[in-house]
Amino acid sequence: MPNIVISPRISPQALEAAIANKLPNLAPGLKISKVQREVRIGDVGVDIIADVITSLRQPRRLVIEVKASLPPGRVRESLRQLRACAQSIPGAYPMLASAYISPQVQEICRQENTGYLDLAGNCFIQFDGIYIERLVESNPFPVRGRPRSLFTPVSSRLIRALLEAPKRAWKLTELAGEVGVSVGLASKVCSRLIEDGFLGRDGRLLRLAQPALLLDAWRDAYDPSRTGRFTYFSFERDPDRSMTALAAIGADRKWQYAITSFAAASLVAPFVRGVGSVEVYVPDAGAVDEWVKAMDLRPVESGGNIVLLLPYDMGVFYGAQNVEGKSLVGNIQLYLDLSANPGRGREQADFLRKEKLRF
Repeated sequence: MPNIVISPRISPQALEAAIANKLPNLAPGLKISKVQREVRIGDVGVDIIADVITSLRQPRRLVIEVKASLPPGRVRESLRQLRACAQSIPGAYPMLASAYISPQVQEICRQENTGYLDLAGNCFIQFDGIYIERLVESNPFPVRGRPRSLFTPVSSRLIRALLEAPKRAWKLTELAGEVGVSVGLASKVCSRLIEDGFLGRDGRLLRLAQPALLLDAWRDAYDPSRTGRFTYFSFERDPDRSMTALAAIGADRKWQYAITSFAAASLVAPFVRGVGSVEVYVPDAGAVDEWVKAMDLRPVESGGNIVLLLPYDMGVFYGAQNVEGKSLVGNIQLYLDLSANPGRGREQADFLRKEKLRF
């Protein structure tokens, strides 16, 4: 087997050759008897066809389309064309292949009943009682000259603004100014969003093309461990009265804060009953000390009912909303925080998304 070095600039031909040559290793558990490249089926060209011997001794063929680029917003159309091609081949099972297939594209493949594999080691195959799944944690082939992640703290400010107003059309300079980032960074992030099919361009205007997919991608990438958490006990045990006290202190002293998680959801889109604690973002470590003193809080390791959060980026305050006189995070940040909650947060997040975000 030739030793093919994979780089972000690999040509489509080299990528196809690498996948064809390494196919037995990329699809563990399958007995592959024959691999063909550049096969013509009538008027249709197929990148790779692999004959498979199943436990039922029935002839099956992996019909594989190789893609160097897989923007999540455009992949469904490619999969539909692939499945249409596979229907003309007896015993065919459609698969998508690339150097790396992102979690978002993996999920789309599953929804479209299509297998996938990549050179990073991800693989999903399901037919005739055969089930193969393998996952890797990160992309070993990042592309230089583009943001490594769309969801770094500063880059995510742009995405937050876009998602908070999903139907708005933006000029690049307006979007950059809205969230306080440089036009250069905004240009790089927006180019990546356009490339991935999340954002569309109409002349000088930018508008979200796939808000639901973009929110899904951010939810899946969201890391709550970046947020500092300080847990306290308050002698006021009623969450509603605690939030009222927070609001009164914040208004009187003009302190910045934003309530999140179940406490905020109880005011915006109540679904899960029983708020155990009030979680609230404050801007910095000095603010933590001020709030502790103002509310007479006691530090505890467990069983607390007030949690002060130090944000990974001040963008968490973008889109803050006033509900019943209380400052809450915007619905995008609230959705992210709820989705990351190991309890019933995902249920509450899904309800919030249905009732308020609606995409």
